[in-house]
Amino acid sequence: MKAYEYFAEVLPDGHLSIPEGLRDKIRVDSKIRVMLLIDDEETAWRNLSMSQFLKGYSEKDALYDRL
Repeated sequence: MKAYEYFAEVLPDGHLSIPEGLRDKIRVDSKIRVMLLIDDEETAWRNLSMSQFLKGYSEKDALYDRL
C-alpha cells in the first residue's frame, strides 16, 4: 500500500479535490482509503496550552515527580 498526503478542498458539489499529479496514479476503478483530519479550534487551543505548559517544566521540578 502506498500513502500520499496532501491538503484538499471541499468542492461546491461536496467532492474532494485531488492534485493532478496524484490523479494520474489512480485508476478509475481503484478502491482507496480516505482519512479526514479536520482541525478544530478546541484541539488547537489544547495543543497550544499543553506545549506552553511543558515549556515551563524544569528538571528541578522532577523532585516533585517522586513524591
